Amino acid sequence: MNKLKLSLLGIAALGCYFTAASAPAPKLDDAGLPGFIGAVPVALADKDVYPRWSVLGEWRVTHPVWTDVLTLHADGSVTTRDMQTTAKWTLTAEGGTPLLVLRWDEYGTESLSMVGPNHFRGQIAPNSMMDMRRGDEKAEEKDAGEKKE
Repeated sequence: MNKLKLSLLGIAALGCYFTAASAPAPKLDDAGLPGFIGAVPVALADKDVYPRWSVLGEWRVTHPVWTDVLTLHADGSVTTRDMQTTAKWTLTAEGGTPLLVLRWDEYGTESLSMVGPNHFRGQIAPNSMMDMRRGDEKAEEKDAGEKKE
């Protein structure tokens, strides 16, 4: 009986050897699971699976006292197009909501909460809001008009 078990084990081991020698090894993740690298399928490993978003660029701003276009630069600086004022910006979070903080060189600090990827809003004073948007202004007006109908 022992000879039969050893013979069957030998045949099984030999079959595994020939299979391994003739087929390419699957890609394994850190946990040793074939077909995945981490939580991403191997087919998607070379592709960006998360949409990219950045706060950098131009934003149309409506403030209770002024209206202008702000540019948020990669070095953390802010410039306004018309008023030529400057500031520093940081992006943080409050309760899971992204929060844009503007520290003006001349005027103090203002904080705006993210409403959407292209929209921040912050309360400046009671019943007084600052609004930042980017993108095509005419497209936004068209979308707003369609939503009202």
